Amino acid sequence: MHAIVSLGWFYWDPSREIFRLPIIDRPLGWYGACFVLGFILGYFVILPLFRRKLLGTKVLLERDILNWALLAKDFKAAQSSPDPWMRSLYQKLSPETKKQLTQWQSMQEPDSLLKTALLQALNEGKGPRSRADLETLFPQTIAPVKQLCTALADQITWFVTVGTVVGARLGEIFFYDWPHYRDHPLDMFKIWEGGLASHGGVIGILIALFLFHRSIQKKFPELSILTLFDCLCIPACLGAFWIRIGNFFNQEIIGTYTNVPWAVVFGHPIYGQPGIPRHPVQLYEAFSYLGIFIFLYALWRWEKLKLAEGVLAGLFFILSFSARFLLEFFKLPMSYMVDESFLQMGQYLSIPFVLLGLFLVFYSHKKQKQLQIS
Repeated sequence: MHAIVSLGWFYWDPSREIFRLPIIDRPLGWYGACFVLGFILGYFVILPLFRRKLLGTKVLLERDILNWALLAKDFKAAQSSPDPWMRSLYQKLSPETKKQLTQWQSMQEPDSLLKTALLQALNEGKGPRSRADLETLFPQTIAPVKQLCTALADQITWFVTVGTVVGARLGEIFFYDWPHYRDHPLDMFKIWEGGLASHGGVIGILIALFLFHRSIQKKFPELSILTLFDCLCIPACLGAFWIRIGNFFNQEIIGTYTNVPWAVVFGHPIYGQPGIPRHPVQLYEAFSYLGIFIFLYALWRWEKLKLAEGVLAGLFFILSFSARFLLEFFKLPMSYMVDESFLQMGQYLSIPFVLLGLFLVFYSHKKQKQLQIS
């Protein structure tokens, strides 16, 4: 790796590979490492977002019960429990349910009617007790919120990863270099050679989120599609930051010529001539996303600020794609699909996302006001 200051400008010529993987003899590149790091960090960011949402659910649902047989056993034992609260819980059952519980054979799976009755009594009788209290009182019976959040984060990570890669690849093919891929269709699958478009990746993520929402909406009804947008937009900013850092290591998506003191001279850029001082636009964009991440995360942490569902996602689209639109003026043209003498392809593609963000903010506020009035 070579990084020296020359003539007041920063000379940057790192190796694109960190090392080669043994046995398969494939390189591990900086871009790939940054890409994976962004997803890993995003995974840990989304966990507390899911946790707060699930803890805000006032009632227990079927998905919260790990073992129905143990719950029935706990209710059966509650009628003679020394704990007054447990006895009161048993009294919440109807005479028919008590009779059914008496006839129930220990450790057998209760039928659907008994499950519904037990869950209803548990919700009616829990009173001011927190979710943590119930998890302690019914160990191995009520699923810990942490376990539910981990399962959600695992699932959404797979959906988003596939959506990002497929969408970004198709975006590169159709938005930036369709003439080449039309004539060389097998090159579409050579993703290891590079070629991912962020706008296509965002479209892929949106489709993945809709599919993910459909797969969990019965089990997690409190997670609306807007809630998922809000939860994902914060770690998405962090992931975008690391992807642009990877672009900087790869010497791709380079900036236009400049003689500003912080200009970077790329030794072997993928596009453009080497040895010319350029705007480090990858870093401009990376730190823009990092700033948006900090801003959105701070809004989320500010508990007194009751934001309507969809506002965080709307702000994400407005801020991130407005930044992308402005920073495109400092980038070299990259698309073979449109005339970029006026605006670049990235700017044309950013406009719909800014409009989507404005729509989400307006729609979310309007919906919140309607709910307050009703």
